[in-house]
Amino acid sequence: MRIEGEEETHSRLQIHVERRGRCYPCGGCGRCTARVRSSKERTWDDLPWAAHPVTLMYQQRRVICRRCGIRTERVDFADAKARVTRRLRQQIGVDYQSMPTSHAAVRHGVSWGKARRAEKTFLAGWDERCPKRQPRHIGLDEIQRGKGQRFWTVLSDVVHGEVMGLRQDRSEGTATALLTEDLTARQRAAITAVCTDMHRPYLNAVGEVLKQAEVVFDKFRVLQHASWLLLRRWKTVRGSKRRELEALFAANRRSSKPTCCANNSTASGPPKPAEAGSIFSSAGFVRYVGSDCRRWSAGRLPLQAYRGIAAYCDHHVRFGVVESINTTIKAVLRRARGMKDEEMLLLKLKRATAHPIRSARDLARFLNVQPLYSNR
Repeated sequence: MRIEGEEETHSRLQIHVERRGRCYPCGGCGRCTARVRSSKERTWDDLPWAAHPVTLMYQQRRVICRRCGIRTERVDFADAKARVTRRLRQQIGVDYQSMPTSHAAVRHGVSWGKARRAEKTFLAGWDERCPKRQPRHIGLDEIQRGKGQRFWTVLSDVVHGEVMGLRQDRSEGTATALLTEDLTARQRAAITAVCTDMHRPYLNAVGEVLKQAEVVFDKFRVLQHASWLLLRRWKTVRGSKRRELEALFAANRRSSKPTCCANNSTASGPPKPAEAGSIFSSAGFVRYVGSDCRRWSAGRLPLQAYRGIAAYCDHHVRFGVVESINTTIKAVLRRARGMKDEEMLLLKLKRATAHPIRSARDLARFLNVQPLYSNR
């Protein structure tokens, strides 16, 4: 053990580690062998002791294994090709929840690159251990990133409010890749409803991959097509615009009765699945509206949109979760001041939308993820 540096506040503690015996584990299979090809001294940054940054120094060997050939010796306190120890990596992964990566690097006396790689490795390990949920409702939405027409497609778990996938662009191929590659076969089979807007590539991708799921249009997107006319003053609305507004009011009077009845029926408790022939089901809603469905085209609302609106009677999707996830994504991007690593961004978003760390129990669950016993 040796301390370098004249001042006590800037001194670094160096600890030399030695292995007892002449048997060294292989870095590939873990079998012990006594055949050594070469050795080289390596260093790892460790948790600070008191006010001193700590550096571990060890003479690491390259061993000759009968099964794997020439491999680097395995050490118990660090991963292969890592420059920090496992406990320092874990501490950096916990600290980034409340501070930027640069602040965590200064706190532990390591460079920004080491802290960044340690954080990514820790989050990747957490994502592998995290059980894969099987949500009934998912969201497929777009978010603008940067200046100009640059969009990203976000796949989210609407039931638990978590990000499941992220891809550049908003094309049909991007949405299809998200649904096929980022979701397992069991997850796709459990999905009953997809909350999305009226973007045609998203609808085509959902119809191709999730044939058993129904599309529920986001009401915030639907209202955008009619709100521009509703917010205008009545005196300034004339001619064809006034006729469109009157047709919209007529369609609203026709459809407000089943909507109010459905809201009153679910106000006393959680929503229950509607019967196939009742007015509260999507089929009954469409049959009740009847010929007035054509009036839904007033206010630039497409005629085929009423099926996606009526699907809410069978699937009570939480629309606000999709918008809240978009707000969280923007907050993470603003805090990071831009991020070029797409994989790192997805890992940070998954952790940011998961359950926050507020107690010692949450911390233990974050470090050692517990298995799930429910699909909800």
